[in-house]
Amino acid sequence: MLPSCTKTDSNALYQEIKSVDKMVFASMAITKLAILESSDWYTIGKRIAAYSYDSYMRAYVDLSALQREDFIFDEEAKTVKVTLPPVMTEITGRDMEMRKEYDNIGMLRSDLDSKERAEIKEKANTSFKEEVEENPLFKQHLIDAAKRKARKYLESIFEANGYTASIDFKSSNSDTDEK
Repeated sequence: MLPSCTKTDSNALYQEIKSVDKMVFASMAITKLAILESSDWYTIGKRIAAYSYDSYMRAYVDLSALQREDFIFDEEAKTVKVTLPPVMTEITGRDMEMRKEYDNIGMLRSDLDSKERAEIKEKANTSFKEEVEENPLFKQHLIDAAKRKARKYLESIFEANGYTASIDFKSSNSDTDEK
């Protein structure tokens, strides 16, 4: 009778963890600075403006992708080896409003209008996405933090249920884990 109860407990733990679906383990805000500088030959004075806004990224594990074989329980030793899906990253959004950091608008020049600010923001956002793709440090920082937190989280769940857990991650099948 006892072995069947223990089997049910390990299956219940598997079902509980799998049911979480997508779990975010790390996130970060990245400040992007957008600069406009214009000096036309036919007008007097310069227009220089710098605005900033935050973009957000996060790292998650899709726990719904877990398979029963990703959990290997040793009931005698009270250990479990878990192989989680790869940590994925995604850009989740950006601030709607931009913060004015600096401006120097010549006396005979007009302030930036909302259309110009929107254009600056779109150019900066395109540049931000390119920077994230070209510089793996953004993603790697998030992935490393997410792995540490996922391990701690799952180890504590298993510890509370009497198991010592070993947590590994599957490797990503592609270099483009950006959603």
